Amino acid sequence: MSEQHQLLSTRQAATLLGVSVRTIQLWVEQGLLSAWKTPGGHRRIVQESLLNLLHKRQRLQPLTHLLCVDPDADFFKLIQGLCQQWNFPVELQQARNAVDALLMMGQHKPELILMKADQQGVDMPLLQQELTQHQVKLALLSAEDPQPGLTMEMIWLRLPFEPLQFKTELQNLLFARLQQSI
Repeated sequence: MSEQHQLLSTRQAATLLGVSVRTIQLWVEQGLLSAWKTPGGHRRIVQESLLNLLHKRQRLQPLTHLLCVDPDADFFKLIQGLCQQWNFPVELQQARNAVDALLMMGQHKPELILMKADQQGVDMPLLQQELTQHQVKLALLSAEDPQPGLTMEMIWLRLPFEPLQFKTELQNLLFARLQQSI
């Protein structure tokens, strides 16, 4: 993702947070939001700082729900730690297998499912088709290149796991959810 896509105008930030442009300007001056000024004197708000502020304002209310299917314990702890470190308003759930994941999805639909690309007995194109129909994103972990025939809506995370790639993808998802809510 380019640096340009990670920045917002004060008007965009104000709209997303439901406050005035002047409030955003004051929050920048107070250090509550990270920003810089263009040569023309316009502020550009760093998206990550906006997510951090949103997380604090919502008192830890999740903006999105992430379901990890069949992760090993250490990987799930890593994902938890990263989301906490980044102050992303994400609720994490862990499913031991595909059956548990289906049961959990019946109780509370996640916006993102994270799983290994080589899940045994899972028809990935069919799974992607069904999840897309229900507006659920699928993130696959794989050391391989993306499989042909799978739609571009899928998030393909490289193994070995790269936290910055995951952060960028999760940040994109969070901003898409935030924009849907306004």
